[in-house]
Amino acid sequence: MLDMKIRFLILSILFVGTVSEVIAQEKRILTLEECKGMALKNNVDMQTGRIDVAAAKQTQKDAFTKYFPKITAGAVSYKADDNLIEGVIPPIPSLGLETPMEVGVLEEGNLITASAIQPIFAGGQIVNSNKLAKTALEASRLQLNMTADKVELETETYFWKIVSLKEAEKTLAILDTLLQNLHKDVNLAVKTGITTHNDLLTVQLKQNELQSTRLQVENGMQLSKMALCQYIGIPLDSASYIDVPEIDVEIKNPAEYLVDHQSMLPSLSAYKLLGKNVEVHELKRKIVLGQQLPTVGVGVTYAYEDWMFDRSRNHFVMMATLSVPISDWWGGSHKFKRSKLEEKKALQQQQDGGEKLQLKMQQSWNLLTESYKQIILAESAVSESEENLRMQTNNYHSGICSLSELLDAQGLYQKSRNRYTDACIDYKIKVTQYQKDTGQ
Repeated sequence: MLDMKIRFLILSILFVGTVSEVIAQEKRILTLEECKGMALKNNVDMQTGRIDVAAAKQTQKDAFTKYFPKITAGAVSYKADDNLIEGVIPPIPSLGLETPMEVGVLEEGNLITASAIQPIFAGGQIVNSNKLAKTALEASRLQLNMTADKVELETETYFWKIVSLKEAEKTLAILDTLLQNLHKDVNLAVKTGITTHNDLLTVQLKQNELQSTRLQVENGMQLSKMALCQYIGIPLDSASYIDVPEIDVEIKNPAEYLVDHQSMLPSLSAYKLLGKNVEVHELKRKIVLGQQLPTVGVGVTYAYEDWMFDRSRNHFVMMATLSVPISDWWGGSHKFKRSKLEEKKALQQQQDGGEKLQLKMQQSWNLLTESYKQIILAESAVSESEENLRMQTNNYHSGICSLSELLDAQGLYQKSRNRYTDACIDYKIKVTQYQKDTGQ
């Protein structure tokens, strides 16, 4: 009996926990900022960008090692089937050699060497290579910032698509209520002989169309939620348990976002990246020049050998190295001229890119102001369609207008609401786009 109570208690706890988890999942509301945060953390493009930054850091660390001595070591051990060097020592009576004696060496032996070379002067190649690696790291970080802007904007697009569909569902719910009431009125009119059965069929047809539209909206909602989940890096099956808040209808005047485009240009990651491109080609030119200059180094070599006369010896050798690339001067001069041309091209690209970025900022501003005007027009259309629907409903009940005119008024009302929602969402996206384009 006690075991049964314990089992029941455990099952109850598990059941309550499971139900609580499901409820928590069903009530999960993702705000726009939460979606952006998850996208910046989990999106594949962001993860790839962070890998590129990490790789650039390793390249920088590798370039730094060139400041230190270059150390090499080697060893040779051999065993021959006979002496590699043989000879005959003639008789030397004074040493007790009365007869010639055959001798041989290098039948076996070992040689171990180790050397360290410290570069003293390399034509600036080491210094400029380190600067180049640092510039490449900074460029990869700028590229990551640009990727983050793109990811945030794309996240907003997915987010607001869901909000738009939620608003469409609300409009369909309003129309569904209107059609249900209209169906009752027409059905009563048919029974009393005021109107024909065709009017009732027309209303039912509109109701069927509404249900079909609602099904399309629901399917679009599910797909849009799955697309958002995939983009921000959460499981696709979470789409059934997430939702977004209702639309925020607060619309600020675009003048509040306006900035001076010329002054904002240097703060743009895209423009900074163009500057880094110039720095890269400038450093590459200096490296090419350094390859044509002499290189100087100092070092020490240690050697251990035991291959002659069964004796081992240690050797230490101090050295200085000088390398002059004489034969490379001819071809290197052409390589240097090419690097100067590439640097000049990078400067032209920086100027051209800066002008294009300013054009993009102006275009983004134009689209923002146009979108704001569309909201004003759409808002006016909603007010007019609401009033028109109210009048046509009263006129229909008074017998002044036909059923088709009333249904047309309902259709116009639906279109105006959807247009207003889309205009508001488009404006919010345009605001973000303008802020990204101007570096805000």
